[in-house]
Amino acid sequence: MNPYAVFLLIRPSRSSVLLARLQLLASGTTTLLAFAVAMLAAAFRNVPTEEIGYTVLAVSLVGLLIVPLLTLGSATVRLAARSRDDRLATLRLLGATAGQVRRVAVAEVTAIAAAGVLLGTALAAALPFLLSLLTIYGQPLRAEDLWLPWWVTTALPVVLVMVAAISGLFGLRRVVLSPLGVRMRQDAPTLSRLRFVAALVVLAGAVLVMQNISPGWGAVVITAAVAASVLGIMAMLGVAGPFVLALFSRRCARRTEDAARLLAARGVLEDPQAAWRSVSALALASFVLIPAGSMLGFLETIQAGESREIMTADQLLLFSDARIMVIALAAISFLVVACQVAITQTAAVIERRDLYVACDRIGMPVAEMDRARRLRVTMPAAVAVLGAAGAAIALAFWLVVAAAVTAPLFIATTVLILLLGLLLVHGGVVSTRPVLRRVLATPARGE
Repeated sequence: MNPYAVFLLIRPSRSSVLLARLQLLASGTTTLLAFAVAMLAAAFRNVPTEEIGYTVLAVSLVGLLIVPLLTLGSATVRLAARSRDDRLATLRLLGATAGQVRRVAVAEVTAIAAAGVLLGTALAAALPFLLSLLTIYGQPLRAEDLWLPWWVTTALPVVLVMVAAISGLFGLRRVVLSPLGVRMRQDAPTLSRLRFVAALVVLAGAVLVMQNISPGWGAVVITAAVAASVLGIMAMLGVAGPFVLALFSRRCARRTEDAARLLAARGVLEDPQAAWRSVSALALASFVLIPAGSMLGFLETIQAGESREIMTADQLLLFSDARIMVIALAAISFLVVACQVAITQTAAVIERRDLYVACDRIGMPVAEMDRARRLRVTMPAAVAVLGAAGAAIALAFWLVVAAAVTAPLFIATTVLILLLGLLLVHGGVVSTRPVLRRVLATPARGE
């Protein structure tokens, strides 16, 4: 194969340069947020007290945020790899082996991700000074207390780059098939109803466990039961979410007479699992915020009442610091979703260039195409928020009821935070509007 032809095919194009910049930004953001989570977790873990709640806060913060952060990094690399389908497919048709094409693509996206991780690691040096503005255990954090051990600082970037390489490899699994099949896109797999049935069974079991918890079980068994219930529902959200989203979108596509809504519904149906992954962090945040906000509201009522006298000073400080953890969880989750939406939508505009050009030629206004793109994201986001909130309310029903009666302001604040998160997702779509206009304005669109 002619090396010059290979160079022409793998050299960056205008669209790939844009995606490379987005991948660089997303990789840097993921690294920066990962270091922030690690530093906050270390701050909670190193509080000078024997109160076990601080250890729980540290483990919870890492456990709840590691999935969204890894999802953002892997989704970015997968989309970057998929955006190079045409060039990689041509290489395959020219005689390159599947292994050669795979190595070229993975090396390209991994190099960009590594540069982003390096940038994020460098910027993370300023995090201790920014986080020192927070107060934990009644004392302002000191920058020197937030520096991570050398092995964490070294291992974290390596892990993120490895995730990028593995994600790039899996992102090509539907591209490098055979010399005649590389250009063929397979339809999204059919989602079985068993997903929804399994989710209902797990939810019912978790609710049953939570309602029958007894002090006689012991602290270890109670902790294990609560953790298993929460983790089980979190897992089932990822299993049932794509099915519910596909069901909703299919019904919307059949009944709507609105062109923008039809485009959005059909776009979701192309790959419901990918559409769900783009808002999975929002579902996680909703699932955690509802019971966490309710518990904080209930505890605030206790603190303001006579029960305050029977609480230790460490417990009072713990309740205050729990608010910081919940706020950090919400802020990082929403930021991750907004970044992921911006990257997904940019790649979607470039991948579906022919569709948008065709819509432009038949006279569809750009504003309608923008609305279709917004609906393609807000529909999964709404399903994620409502579904996760429903599961959270079912799991912690009496806690939510008690908070609604004793501290309705906390419930209202939680709802407001979720609405702000949806607005942030909307902003992620709006930020990609120039990409659509560039696609419609470029002379290379085939006129």
